[in-house]
Parts: sequence; C-alpha cells; structure tokens
Amino acid sequence: MKAVSLVAEKIAINLNTDQKFIVQAALLHDVLRMVDMSDEVLQKLSEGDSKKYNFWLILKKKYHKIGHERGMSRYLNSINEKKLAKIIKHHGFFDIDKLKTLEEKILYYADKRVDFDKIVTLKKRFAEGKKRNMRPTDNPQLIKSTEAKIFQLEKELGQNSKPNSKTMYL
Repeated sequence: MKAVSLVAEKIAINLNTDQKFIVQAALLHDVLRMVDMSDEVLQKLSEGDSKKYNFWLILKKKYHKIGHERGMSRYLNSINEKKLAKIIKHHGFFDIDKLKTLEEKILYYADKRVDFDKIVTLKKRFAEGKKRNMRPTDNPQLIKSTEAKIFQLEKELGQNSKPNSKTMYL
C-alpha cells in the first residue's frame, strides 16, 4: 500500500490535484485484502497466531461476498469518511468503467503499477497478475479489453509505464 501511495502521490502532484485524499486512500485501499484470500492462506499468513487468524476470519465472513474494495468502502462510509470510501470503492481490476473522478482513476492506475512492493510496468504487472489470479473460468477477451482500457488510462493520466530504472524497489 505504501508503494501504491508513492505512485498515486507522484501522479497527483503531476496533475496538480489534491494529494491528501489520494495518498490516504492508497494507504488504506487494501487493508481488507485478506477477505479475498482462502482460509489456508490466512492460516499460513497468521503464522500460528490464533487471535489474528480468528480476527481475519471474522472480517472475511463480514466482507467476503462484496470483496475487499467494497468492504473497505462500506467501512469508511460507516465512519463518515465518504470521500475516501468513494475513491477506494472501484479499484478492482474489472471496475475501470465505473471510475468517475480523477482521484478514483489515480488510485486505480497506481494500484495496477505495483506488484507487492515494486513499481513495475503495466505489462509486467498484468503478466504477474495472470500467474497469481487467472482461473479457468475467466474470460480472456474481457481481460484483454480491460488491459487495453488501463493502457488508455495511463495515457489519459500522462504516465509512462516504463520507469527510469528497470524496476523501482521500495
């Protein structure tokens, strides 16, 4: 999330828009990411800490059906952080057509430029994402058209997917 916030902040500065909310949204956007993970992965990530594992299971039960993006948005709305909730709500891969504001577009794009803790090209991020997330039931044409829209968004935001160095590490 820190890497996504760095990318988002840089874009916000370049586009002369409000950095505060974009950086805050980037730092929060994947807080509930564990709700999309299998119980086996959660158990492994909890490193034998049963309190942590049980807490994650409670969150997963509450938000799994709507996913981490909408779950975090729902939580932020519940504490009256409406603007943050709106920015975070649609950062899922297939939500590109739901983006309305510049802030939403910046967070969405910044999220697609980060692979764990590295800032990478869209091409590399998409390849890695397919390795980790592709299911036999996924529609390859929908994925391809979504990727094309993300490359178009990159141009709209005035970005160049090729970092100065091959890969930036944080």
